[in-house]
Parts: sequence; structure tokens; C-alpha cells
Amino acid sequence: MLNKGFKKNSIKMAMFGLSLPLAAYVQAAQTVEGVVQKAGSGVVLAGAAVKVKETGQQVFTDASGRFVLRNLTADQVTLEINYIGLPLVTQTVQTSNNQNLTIQLDDLERLTVVGQRQAQNKALNLYRASDSITNFIASDDMGQFVDQNVAESLQRLAGTSISRDQGEGRFVSIRGIAAGLSNVTVNGMRIGTPEGSSRAVPLDVIPTGSIEGISVTKAPTPDMAGDAIGGAVDVKSASAFDRDGAQLRYRAEGSYNELSGDTSPKFSINASDIFSLSGDKKDFGVSFGLNYLDRKLESDNQEAEYDRVDFGDDEAFALLELQQRKYFVNRERIGSNLNLEYRPDNNNKYFLNTVFSRFSDAETRQRSIYVFEDGTLTDFDGEQATVSELAPDAVRKRIRYRTKEQDTLAVSLGGDHIQDSFNLDYYAGLSITKERVLDENEGRFEFDGDELEATYTIGRGVPRFTILRNGVADTTHLDNANYVLDRAVIEPIKVDDNEYNLGANLEMPYFAGNSNFTLKTGVDLRWKNKDTDSDITELRSVPDALLSEFTGPSPKYGLGNLGQGVSSSRYIQFFNQNRADFKARPRDQVANQLTELGEDFVADENVQAAYMMGTYDGDNWRLIAGARVERTDYSATGNQLELDEEGDLTVSTRSASSDYTNVLPGLHFHYELAEDLMLRTAWTNTIARPSFNDISPRASIDVEENEVSLGNPELDPYEAMNYDLMLDWYYGEGSLLSAGIFYKDIDNFIVEQSRNDVPEFAGFDVTMPINALSASVKGLEFNVQHSFSNEMLRGFLIGANMTLLDTELAVPDRAGESFSLPESAEKAGNLFLGYENDVFSARASLSYRDKFLSEVGDSAMYDIYVAEHTQVDITASYKLSKNLELVTELVNLTDEPLELYQGNKNYNFQYEEYGMTVAFGVKGKF
Repeated sequence: MLNKGFKKNSIKMAMFGLSLPLAAYVQAAQTVEGVVQKAGSGVVLAGAAVKVKETGQQVFTDASGRFVLRNLTADQVTLEINYIGLPLVTQTVQTSNNQNLTIQLDDLERLTVVGQRQAQNKALNLYRASDSITNFIASDDMGQFVDQNVAESLQRLAGTSISRDQGEGRFVSIRGIAAGLSNVTVNGMRIGTPEGSSRAVPLDVIPTGSIEGISVTKAPTPDMAGDAIGGAVDVKSASAFDRDGAQLRYRAEGSYNELSGDTSPKFSINASDIFSLSGDKKDFGVSFGLNYLDRKLESDNQEAEYDRVDFGDDEAFALLELQQRKYFVNRERIGSNLNLEYRPDNNNKYFLNTVFSRFSDAETRQRSIYVFEDGTLTDFDGEQATVSELAPDAVRKRIRYRTKEQDTLAVSLGGDHIQDSFNLDYYAGLSITKERVLDENEGRFEFDGDELEATYTIGRGVPRFTILRNGVADTTHLDNANYVLDRAVIEPIKVDDNEYNLGANLEMPYFAGNSNFTLKTGVDLRWKNKDTDSDITELRSVPDALLSEFTGPSPKYGLGNLGQGVSSSRYIQFFNQNRADFKARPRDQVANQLTELGEDFVADENVQAAYMMGTYDGDNWRLIAGARVERTDYSATGNQLELDEEGDLTVSTRSASSDYTNVLPGLHFHYELAEDLMLRTAWTNTIARPSFNDISPRASIDVEENEVSLGNPELDPYEAMNYDLMLDWYYGEGSLLSAGIFYKDIDNFIVEQSRNDVPEFAGFDVTMPINALSASVKGLEFNVQHSFSNEMLRGFLIGANMTLLDTELAVPDRAGESFSLPESAEKAGNLFLGYENDVFSARASLSYRDKFLSEVGDSAMYDIYVAEHTQVDITASYKLSKNLELVTELVNLTDEPLELYQGNKNYNFQYEEYGMTVAFGVKGKF
């Protein structure tokens, strides 16, 4: 519930932003307005340049293809309409009647502009028209790439890279900045994250079949949200007015995964039409989409951990533990969108947009664990080791099943009005996001036999090992009959993240009588609530059971011998049938309370923002200057956990609150060096609020390891000052060569600090996030897109981009050392080659990302890195008729694994394979 103080402040901010003197407006002498469409189809063209030839006055069409030229003094003007990829159109119009025009651009006598070329042209026009530094992906572009979700699509843009889960893109890093330091919107409406601890929005929950386009803003203008140190991602669903009347689009395919051997279905259907409510013209649009994906995935995984262990009278850096993991995943995505739009005329628009996505993972994980540190290291030369006296309980098998469901609903409604002397838009929205993991259950089994021995090899990449008995290779550890049930661990998770948004923008061209000056002001109000409930309970009083009771088919495992398979369904059935016999031991009560209560919190965050921004247009340049003010009020409630010297636990409620105000000035300057050469510069200031996990009053305590992880409600937000310089050369039809340099100076960067002198947790190592010293990002971006227009090569397209980063971060626990920012790869790039004609289309894509730092350890040998990644994808389609095309896709053609290492590449930390995926299907439209 909103408090009175917040309501009062919100009203004041709204009045400040919107109650400007209307007397300052100058009624435009004469006005020409209209819509730019593609001839034949009637599809609106966003980003088209509309220029008055006699004066040079120029505007760009908006997302609905609309434009307005105000304050025209001549009775007759000549308009030049320039849309990249289509011929220039010139039209003479009379201004005395304040005409409302419909201008159509044709592509006669040219190669038909469809598919890849059409999408590329659409993205280039939007990029050219943007006041901010923003890159775009059009819907057809996503259709041509082999992308299952929004994250996969975004990796194709310069300056972006992704992290993956089960081989699919999940989180997006922009310009080396972690995903949690960027914001994500759907149709301009902020959406929450189902992740309990982070602000990062998992973009794999949104399949590309639900959307029409994506934009990534790297240097925002003051009218955009300020929490965008990395950038801002906006996902746009389709409008019926974007298409040619009544239309039905469909796609259906089956995909075969090399590792799982299963074929999975995928389909999408999108329908739209425009109707008449007034009886005079078609003014009401309805667009609806539904998509479904059901993938059966498998992955082979091996994880290792290294540290110093006793070796004779000294210590050696050796293998502590090795885990073999096999994942079986049934992943479902259901997405839908419904957009309603009413346009009584070209100057007024009312809309209601809804997007829903349900992401479900039913996952079985079978793993074998070998704890070599529980044995005695008897021989070791730095790579090859012998371990004796390996205790039976150092060899373990575990089976886990869980279903994770993540729901995202975004609803936005509002209006957009163009008047002679001002433009007004307003909006309201809500985002409801939740995660439920209600059935997570892991059965943990230990080897029941005599002591074993082992040999292993490290320092050469992926570790290899052999289990021995009396010096001879032994296989008893592979037999499920030799394992007994030790405990069950259940871990239900509930996360709710709800956000409400309200705002308005008022734009006044020719403000104060100046025909070159536009003033824009507005307010944005957000109310957010996040509730996280994570419980981990160990049940160590269990019925007698052997692992062999749950034996299933032996899984295919390419990284070694996993032994016999284990059926998660049989284990879960056994657990449910004997639930009364699974109990927590009395002596585990404190440990269970710590894991059940430590991570729980409820947080409220309210943001009030207002801005003022002026735009001045010269003959061949544009200057945008302004400032945004954002006030944040944060409060949270968690659990205060305290252990006394006897190990007794005291639990009490802990509340925390903070508030702060950020003033974010910004300056953008665009200079047209030539008709096809544009220079863009920007100076911006942005912030990022601490993650809820970092700032909330929480405490996670591991009694066995004497470790504590705390939140820190005293954290300050990240603050960044950003500089951008971009040069764009539109050197040919549908072609662009772009180069840029950028720099970010970040204060209050948040890192983890470990201490052992915290009074409330004497004897424990306590880790807590703190604001570190400054961090910085220096970068270069290059992008080229080329469409061939000569007869011999017509139909070919080629493109490439590359981003080079140099980042620095100081960490208090590692004084005197400098680190790269987590998730910032020094090099990342993409390359594609496409071809299309009237019936055939194909594209090959290569995506590359350099290694990056994932986690800072106690010293260089404990730093965790994610290895470089190169992925090749191919897609092709063949048109059988106007309404039917055959499509095929090859994803991860080179079977690129996920690889992490500790310290250096010789010490593999995680290695995971996913296999190649091949898909065949059909698509078309009516």
C-alpha cells in the first residue's frame, strides 16, 4: 500500500513535469502531416526521413509511420521521402490546407525486398532515426536466425554477449556490463524477474514467436529510464497496423537434438486484422499471437574443484572433488500476446498491449561425486596423482528432480496524441512475474563398501580419474546395489515480483517561438514489490533403501562412465509412499532453520522520476540536452539470525530502509557530415540499483563449513558517467559501415568482501557485498552490413560486427591487483552471410565471445573464468507457394561446449556438452 508521503511526492513530481505554461506554445503557421507506407501492401514504414527540400527541415516517421511538419511558411513545399532500401520519393504538396497525406514508397524495377533484406533495411532505418544510440532487430531477422528466444537474438548485435543455460541463451550482457545492471521492458513496460536474488531478467522466458522486434539502447536520452549502466532492452509485440490488413502467419517444426536423440515440436501462429468502429474507415486493430515449444534436452557435465591439500610434510595444489552430472530436461515455453489499438485518425492512438509467457523446466539430474580430499594423497607430480584410503562415504551418487515454472505477464495501456502545437502520450501498466519450484527433491546415497583408491590427472584440461581397489581398476562404484540412502534434501522456492507503472510525456515543438527548438518533459512512477521464500530442509532420518531399487537405463554420457542409470520417478514415488519415514533429526533442527529462513525477504521499491529535455535542430546537426531526476525509496524485511557460543539459534525480524536521489544530466549531439555520413556523440549519466539479494536484510549460514553470507542494506547504487562517439556511413543501398568508441566510469561498484571478525558470527567467515572502488569500461565497436546490388551478386548479404573491451575493477580483498569486470569479454563478434531470391533464402551465422571473468577468488589460482565460445548456426527456407515454405535449421553446428576453468585453462572447472540440434518444418502466411 502506498504511504501518504509517497503519494504527495508523486503528485508534486507530476505537477512539475506537466504543468508548464501553455502560453509559451506558438501555434504553427501551417502544418503537413501524414503516414508513409509501402506501396502495394500498405505496411507502415517507421524511421523514414521526410525532408522539406526548400528549407532542409526534416523529421522521421514514428513507429506507426506518422510524421508532422509544423510551422511551414510557404504555401507549397516539396517533400523528399527517404527510406533505406527503397527509392527516393518526391512529392509537392500545398500547405494552406494543413494536409493529411498518405505517401507510398515502391520498389519497382528492383529486387523484391523481402525476408532478410527487408528486416535489415527496417532495422537500419530505425537506427538512423533514433535520437539515442540504439540498435534494432526486426522480426524477419529473428526468423532468419536460428534463435529460440530473445537472448539468442540479441547476441547478434554489436556490444552484446549472452550467458547460457542448457545450451540456450538466458542473460544478456551489454558492453561488458552484467545483465542485472540493465533494464528490460516489453512494449515500454518494465517487467520484473522471477530470479529470487537478481535484477537480471532471464530472456529465455520470451520466445521470438511472441514479438515483432527488439531494441537495445546503449546511450539513453533523458526521457528514458536512468537505471541503464549497461543499457536498456525493449521487446515489442506486433500491431495490426504494422501489417497488410487481415493476415495469418504460421510456423511449425520439429527439432532433433543430437545428444538426447529426441524430436521436439515447436509452432507459432499470429493473426491480425483491422476493423471499422466509426464506419468511415478501418480504425481498430487486433493482433493476436500464440506460440508453443516443447524441447527434450540432455547435457553431459563434469565439474571439478581444486585447492591445497596435505601432501607428505607439505601441501600441494590438487583436485579436491570431481562431479559427473547428467541432465535430462523437458523444457516448455508457452507465449501469447494480444494487442488492441484504436486510431480514430492519424493523430490519435489508444492501445492495450498484453504479453504472457510461461517457461517450464522439468529436470532430472543424476550425479556421481568423488571427494578425493577425503583420502590420502600419496603420490603427486603436479599432474598425476595417487590417492589411497579413500573413505566409502567420499564416493556418492545423487538423483534430483524438480519442476521450475516462471510466469511473466505484462500489460500496458495508454494513448498517443499529435496536435498542432504539442504531442502528448501517457501510459499505465503492470508486470506480474513469479517463479515456483515446489517439488525439488534430491535423494543422496553413499557408497557402502570398503575403502577405495584412485588415480587422477589434472593440469591438462578436463580431469580424468580411475577408481582402484588394491591397486587394480575397480567397478564396484558403478553398481547401484553398493549405495545406501543417506538423506533427502527438499528445496521449495517461491518468488513473486510485481511492478506497477504510470507516466506521461509532453512534447512541445517550436517552443517559445523558436522554430528550431523542441521542449519535452514528463514523469515516470514505479511501484515494485518482491517476495522471496526459499527453504532448504535436510531429512537425515530415512528408511532403509538401496540405490538399486531405483535403477533405470544407463544414460549416454560422453565424459566418462556414469555407471547405471537412476530413475527419478521411481525415487519420487518411493519418497511419497514413505513420506512419514523421512524426518529431520533433532540435532539438525538449527541447521534446517538457518537454511529455511536465511534467504527469505520481502522488499518494496518505489521510484519517482521526472525529466526535462530540449532538442535544437540546426541546418545539419541536432543537439539534445536535459536532465532526469530519479528518487528511490526502498524498504525490506527479513530474518535476523544469531548463533550463540553453544550453537543455539535466535531468530528475530529485521527491517531496513533507504532512500536516495540521483540527478542524471545528458547531452547528445548528431552532426550530418554529408548526406550519407552521420557523427553521433553522447555524454550520459546512469545508475543501477543493488540487487535485492545484496541489499536485503538476509543471512545464509552454513554451520558445517563455518561460512555466512549476508545482505547489506547500506549499499549505495552504482553510478556511471558514460561517453560515446559513433560514426555511421550509409555508403550504399541497404548498407552501413559504423565505428564507435565508448567509455564508462563507474562508482560504487558492488563486490563481495570476506571477513572473520564480525561479532554476531564469531568463528565464521562472513561474506558481504560492499561498494568497492571505481570501475571502468573502455570499448570499441565496429559494424558493417552490406547488400549487393550489382547483377552478378544481387541477392547476397553480408555482415559483421566486433566489440573490443578493456575493463578494470579494484577488489578490496585483492589490494594491488586489477581485474576485468565480471561477464566482460575482451572480444566479441558476429559474422553472417546470407542469400535470397524469389523462392530460396539461406543464412549462415557465426557468433564469437572471448573468455571472461566469472568469479573473483582468494587469489589468482581461485578465480573462475568462462572460456571462449564460438557457435555456428545455419538456416534456410524454400518457397513452395505463396502460402507455404519449407524451413530447416542447424543450431550449434560445431557442438560447442560450455567450459569454465579455475585460475587457467589447464584446470577445468566445468565442462558441459549439449550436442547439435537440427530442425525441419514449414512456415507461411495468408
